[in-house]
Amino acid sequence: MNKKELRNKYLKMRKNLQYEEVEKKSKNIIQKLMDTAWYRQSNTIMSYIDFRNEVITRSFIKHALKDNKRIIVPITDMSSKILILSELKDFDNELCQSSYGILEPKKEYVRVVSCNLLDLVLVPGLAFDTSGYRIGYGGGYYDRLLQRLPQKTITIGLAFEFQIVGNIPVESFDRKVDFIITEERIIRHEH
Repeated sequence: MNKKELRNKYLKMRKNLQYEEVEKKSKNIIQKLMDTAWYRQSNTIMSYIDFRNEVITRSFIKHALKDNKRIIVPITDMSSKILILSELKDFDNELCQSSYGILEPKKEYVRVVSCNLLDLVLVPGLAFDTSGYRIGYGGGYYDRLLQRLPQKTITIGLAFEFQIVGNIPVESFDRKVDFIITEERIIRHEH
């Protein structure tokens, strides 16, 4: 299957999940994440805000804020095709829906942060392979971000077990994540 076919297949599969199943599996994934040294030792964490049956990150973000972690969320800049990184301090009051329908900071709460400050980045995806490659929504936003990150930054894909596939077709601009956490396991990418 090519990327477009894989993207459509996994988008449809994820869309068909019942919310209760998404919630239950997400809690398991987030607990695994929070039990890691990567989480405990990180000061500045970038997290996507879940959308359309992605692994739910909202409760994680609120918990991390209470844990005194700096939380950074992405803003999709369609003109430059990059993710602008903004610090979030209050999940309940600082966000609104973007044109994509994704929660992003309201203009008055945009606090731009350099990607060089990130210790840990949580990456969404429609499918991942055990080498750490992913299929996103096709805009290349996360690949461009992953390319800009310092070597020290740990990148973790959050996915449901059914989103792990044999092999994803790879192009020159594709970037791997270091780890993938599903409800069943933590995958260190195989070389």
